[in-house]
Order: sequence, then structure tokens, then C-alpha cells
Amino acid sequence: MLNNLFSNVNTKNKLFTLNSAKIFKDLAKEHNSEELLAKEIDESLSLPFEINKGKKALIKAFSFQPNLNGYEIILRERKEELEKGLEKIKSLNEVKFIAGKKDKAIFEDLKAYGEVVKVSPIIDLYDNKLKSKAYGESNDVVIYDIIDIVNLGQALLKKEIESFITVYGSAVNGNKVCAVSKNTTYRQVFEALNGKENILSKVIDGGSLNGTPVYDLNSPIKSNSRGILFLTENDLPTNKSCSCINCSKCLRACPEGLNPIKLMDLYKRKEKEEFIRFGGNKCIDCGLCSFVCPSNLEIAQTIKTAKEFN
Repeated sequence: MLNNLFSNVNTKNKLFTLNSAKIFKDLAKEHNSEELLAKEIDESLSLPFEINKGKKALIKAFSFQPNLNGYEIILRERKEELEKGLEKIKSLNEVKFIAGKKDKAIFEDLKAYGEVVKVSPIIDLYDNKLKSKAYGESNDVVIYDIIDIVNLGQALLKKEIESFITVYGSAVNGNKVCAVSKNTTYRQVFEALNGKENILSKVIDGGSLNGTPVYDLNSPIKSNSRGILFLTENDLPTNKSCSCINCSKCLRACPEGLNPIKLMDLYKRKEKEEFIRFGGNKCIDCGLCSFVCPSNLEIAQTIKTAKEFN
């Protein structure tokens, strides 16, 4: 069951890297100037941070989705890059860090770099609440993921820019974090973790609550991906769904106080105005309604589709 799979998530394994070829060298061949290209990449990665110069910076090192929390490993394995990125950020902004209440190891690691604010993981869904928790009612706050800071440090150090992926699921030797280069495929990660294709049932890119299915293992991993699930039938509660049993679990789980099953029904009946009136466009796509549904209804995905339809 997915609930059991993530009830005690643990990513204590050492980070490992896939695809050792350096981005700078690969791209420099096309431009015939590695030094010039590196400068261009530095500037393109630094620009968003320069634009926010003078604002208060809040650097986030947690996720409300349990399978995306590989931060402890990333912080320790990419310490040099982190410190270089922080050096740049601190020259531009006042900085505070934010971590989950239960992440004691991350809290201790981050204390060396500045003030750390502890929060409940569900607050990750609300930027305004994160900002308020750290800086009160100030509007002049920008939020960065700490992985963004690591990537900035890699650019400044002329190193390869990596994406960091947490990997779970019974179809692989998972519960690990890996660093992947541009154009790394899902299959490369799957094979690196001794994946068993004969028992692989489903691949999900993203969080366990609101990730999206992957149908082609040979496709490149998305640049903004933070996690991959390689699931077997034993990991999935069921592929079958049944009618709503009116248990109200989706209502209690919704952090926005919406009625998810009602919104799903309104979309199916093509009642657009009622969908909006009942707050459908306020859905934040957390996926909790589908996660808790005992009938295995695809509530979250339906509402997401309905918002796009509108």
C-alpha cells in the first residue's frame, strides 16, 4: 500500500551520480569556447537571484511529500557547492532557512549557516504562510529551494549542474538519492538501482501525493523533477475504483477546506459555473484527497483537469 510505503521514509544512503560527462564541456564543443560558455551559464543562473537583490530570502529544505525529502544527503554530499551558492545569496539578501519540525539532522546542519525556522510540513503548500512564519507580515520576501542554491554554487564553481532525485518503490533497490545530469532517462536510473522490469507496475514522476505517470522509461527525466517512484502491484492499493462511499475523508484532508468529491462530480456534469462557485479554482493540487480516498477515485487528477478545462 502507498500509505505503508511512505509511513517511515528513510533516505540515509549516500548520494550517487549518473552520467559523468560535464555539461560545460559538452556544450562548449558546440560554441568552441568553454570559458565563454561557462560565463554565459554563470550569468543565466545568477540573473534570477540578482533580480531579487535587496529582498529577504527564505531558503526551504523540506517538502510536505515524504518521498521528496532527500535534503539531508544533498546538503552533506554537496557542501562545497552549497557554501559557494550561499556566499552569493548572502551578498544579495538577508537569509533565513526553513525546515520541517522533525528534521533534526537538517536543522543541525543548517544552523551553521544562519537562523533556521521550523514548521509543520503542510505549510509547504502555502508560500504566504512560509513567509509569515519567518518574517512576519513582510511582503518583500523571496523563497528559494536549497537545491537552487546548490545549483548556483555548481555554476559558480564551473561544475556540472545536477538534478537531485529521491527514488523509492519495490521494483528497484530504492530509498536512495541520486544526482542526474541533463538528458538522464528514467531507464538509466531504473537500471542503476537494479530495477526488475517483470514486476514493475507503475512509474510516477514527482511526489507520492500528486505525481504524474511516466509511460516511457526511455524519456529524459524532467528538469524540475525531485522524485521517482518505481512501483509494483504490492505498492499500489488497487487498480480498481468504486463509487464514493460518502466517508468525507477527502473533505477533512483538504487544506483549503474544499469539497473535492463535489468538485469532481460537478466537472463530470460539465457544470462549469458551479465548479467555480464551489471553489474549484482554489485547489492547490496537493493530491491529499486522492491519497486518502478508500474508493481509489482519481479526485485530484479530475479537479486538475477541470481547472485546465475552465
